[in-house]
Amino acid sequence: MNKFICDHPWTHFEVNNPDGSVTMCCDNNTVLGNVNQGTVEEIWNSDAYQDIRRQMRDLGAHAICPHTCPVLNGGKSYQRLDWISDLEEGSEAKANAELNQQEYGKGALKLESLPRWMRFAYSYACNLDCYHCYQRDDATANLKLPGSFMEQIRRLARKFQVIFPFGGEPFLFKPVTDFLEQVEVDKGCRYFFVTNATLLNDRVFSMLERHKLGMIAVSLDAADGPTFDELRKRGRTADWNVVMANLKRLQTLQKEKGFVFTVSMTVNARNHDQIERFVDLGLEHDAEPLLILVTNPYRTYSFQKQFLLFTDEQFETMRAQINRSLPRVQARGYKEAESFLRQLRACLDEHREGANSPAKFAARKVAGKAFRMLPEGMQQPIRQAVQSLRAQKRQKRIGD
Repeated sequence: MNKFICDHPWTHFEVNNPDGSVTMCCDNNTVLGNVNQGTVEEIWNSDAYQDIRRQMRDLGAHAICPHTCPVLNGGKSYQRLDWISDLEEGSEAKANAELNQQEYGKGALKLESLPRWMRFAYSYACNLDCYHCYQRDDATANLKLPGSFMEQIRRLARKFQVIFPFGGEPFLFKPVTDFLEQVEVDKGCRYFFVTNATLLNDRVFSMLERHKLGMIAVSLDAADGPTFDELRKRGRTADWNVVMANLKRLQTLQKEKGFVFTVSMTVNARNHDQIERFVDLGLEHDAEPLLILVTNPYRTYSFQKQFLLFTDEQFETMRAQINRSLPRVQARGYKEAESFLRQLRACLDEHREGANSPAKFAARKVAGKAFRMLPEGMQQPIRQAVQSLRAQKRQKRIGD
């Protein structure tokens, strides 16, 4: 396969865990530092960050990133930073972005520029209890990012091209809402949010209206209230009708500000018959509908049995819904949604041949455990070979 060099090691700084661990993105879990132990500037040019830049430059993304990475499969176009011209002329953000672009072009390992993309999960706490949440145990530990880190990003805020508060539910946290209300950023800097849309009150919409927005992604996992209650609310205080009203407000806001607006659903055995309805729900609100097959967060048999075992009839129902939905998203020009639907179809085919069988799921679980016991030096070449093979198979399925 042709070598693809992703720019994330040069552009992205992500603290996607409130324990402070730093990665270059949410799809590659290689830890590059910890904000409890170093500053943004120190971590940015640490040996770990320089090493992953070297690997990306010399080996390419297919060798070091999971084959399931959406970027490798043509997705997550919102992460591109090719809009430097939107930044204020003569500003810190524009000067930093231009220098960073030059350093990326040269394949530099130690950078004079700082991150252009800053994403951080202040806490995993959330007002919902989603069925597939891999953060649940950590959320109860009530970990939060250190105040020193929040002060650092306040200090550096005018250099960023993107600021992406993450969670949990980002609008649940006072340090995040205070940041949105108090911190001045470049007029061209874009805010990104992933939210469950249950806490979007008048105060939050006032915050959103005063900033430039790059993306608002609403995670739903359902096309109706009862399924939402079963998969996400699960005894918590939330209202499907409030969520739908907030989607309408976001639809209006999107028309005014022109940001990327998406709704997402993880497909499982409980909502397998809602693919088409969910696509229509997104289109009705001018939101790009993104659907993926749910992953088993802790690789347990109980989750697999409850949510990831499908009958032949269910597989055929899902494939038919995908095929009917594709022309609808194509007609709206939603290329990301089209890519996600094709990948979902390929994932379902892979799942049908593999982990949909309890015996094969058990075998893969044992094999994975044995693999993790190998020395790291042996794991890397095996991982690269397997990921390359899987990527080729996935691309063939998507093209079929």
